[in-house]
Amino acid sequence: MNKIFKFSNELRRMINNQKDYQLNLENEYKCGIISVADMQKEIEMSKTKELALKRKLVAQVHIKANGTPKSIRYEASRDLWVTKISGDIRLHARTEELLIDKILDYYDCYVVANTLEHIFELAIETKEKTDNCSPLTIKRLRQEYNHFISDEFGKRDIKSISKDDLKAYTNEMLERLNPTPKAFLKYKGVLNLIWRYAVEYGYVQVDIVKGISNQQFRSKCDNSKPKSKEKILSRDDILRIQNEIYRRMQFARYNGYFIYGFMILLAIETGMRAAELCSLKWADILDNRMIHIHSQQLSNRETGNRIVYYVPWTKDEKGISQGGRYYPITDKIAKILLNLKTLQEEKHIASEYVFCDVNGDWITVGAYQTCLRRLMRSMGFSITRNHAFRMSLNSNEFIPKGIPVTDRARLLGHSVETNLRHYSYARINVDDEIRTLLNG
Repeated sequence: MNKIFKFSNELRRMINNQKDYQLNLENEYKCGIISVADMQKEIEMSKTKELALKRKLVAQVHIKANGTPKSIRYEASRDLWVTKISGDIRLHARTEELLIDKILDYYDCYVVANTLEHIFELAIETKEKTDNCSPLTIKRLRQEYNHFISDEFGKRDIKSISKDDLKAYTNEMLERLNPTPKAFLKYKGVLNLIWRYAVEYGYVQVDIVKGISNQQFRSKCDNSKPKSKEKILSRDDILRIQNEIYRRMQFARYNGYFIYGFMILLAIETGMRAAELCSLKWADILDNRMIHIHSQQLSNRETGNRIVYYVPWTKDEKGISQGGRYYPITDKIAKILLNLKTLQEEKHIASEYVFCDVNGDWITVGAYQTCLRRLMRSMGFSITRNHAFRMSLNSNEFIPKGIPVTDRARLLGHSVETNLRHYSYARINVDDEIRTLLNG
């Protein structure tokens, strides 16, 4: 046993040497001693050696009663690496390396530095397993971590970070990224995820994120409101887009069925989200009086392929159907829907979905957004997202026509606060109209 113990200690020393070597390479790059290519090449080689050493160490400590190594296997059905510790105790992880780190951590080998990055990965894995959250939520959290947490800070051991250290990094991040107050709250969400997990599982004793005052730091954020031209389209812009769509409907390449054009026309009139447009069914058109908006199309990546699926709730309902919302069918909306239905009948296109291809398959959000983006860019617009139609409808039509904010929020499917804070912009190119009103 003494030989095994000494051998394990020697492996730990060699692993830590590789970690130190990687940090030295990063410091040499920062000082201009080596190029980024050389640094990346050497770090990759070092990490390969480190993983090999970790495998040897696991083989020493993760053993059966007869002294042979316990099995570590990949379960393709769950896309997980798994191993059995003892009895009902099992460990699993998304990658072999992360599972090896967990095993060594379990046996108190202390070769895993409890870095922010490492704790974040553990917290994400636990959240994915216990909170039943969507893959989109996990993807968003990873994107936010990568955006707000620098590589250098992510490599810090969480135990070594004090409240003052966290405040200093937050100030540095604010100067570097100049986020909006809303973006700052996303940064706080990442910190909360990391430290709450660390406290719950005993990596640290105190949640220092509680000492980070939102008010104190949000005042240092970019509090300027975007200009109208950066968020919405003018009525003239909308008219240009509508005319361009009707022009493109005559293009030979669409064979008389420019389905994306119909989607854009309805988005302009209703402010429906892209995912809501794609999941809209003819059964949701109620007696040509109301559109029942109560679903959306979501997507997920499984085994390398992206799949799309229907869910019976909208974005604002957050996974629990509350009946959706109803939008009144105006004369313009009725004309769009009638023209589309007539065209589909003429071409013998049958589908339960309003927006479908010639085979009756529903349109995906990605395909719609790609077409919209290309159309808008070809017309010289910097605004290329479907979201602009929601905001333009609110600012150009709802507000000037005196629709109360409670109804504006209800029609668009969000809160009154959201409507006032994020959707209400001054109209563009309306000085002549205002002059006429003032003269009158």
